[in-house]
Amino acid sequence: MYTYKKLEQAKINAEYEMHRFELIPAFVFLGKKIRAMTYLPDFVGDKFIIECKGFGNDAWPLREKLFKYKLFLTNDNRHFYVVHNQKEVDECINQILTNNESNSNQ
Repeated sequence: MYTYKKLEQAKINAEYEMHRFELIPAFVFLGKKIRAMTYLPDFVGDKFIIECKGFGNDAWPLREKLFKYKLFLTNDNRHFYVVHNQKEVDECINQILTNNESNSNQ
């Protein structure tokens, strides 16, 4: 909720849990159907993706690494932020605003 409010206050457009990324497609292994592995980040904007992580679980480091690899493979140049607390959210918002300003000056 804190991140949502801060994005809104800064007038930064972002969609909440609207973009699901397929990290590994579904497949069949020895006759057994294996579901796709997906990732649903918290906020997605034109030039950034934000994941709000209080406490990560055991699966998070692998999912994060696979997601970064997906961004790399698809040449997706959006900034990916993982924030854990309000201070990091504030820093993230400031970085997004700074990036937006420098892009508009080009």
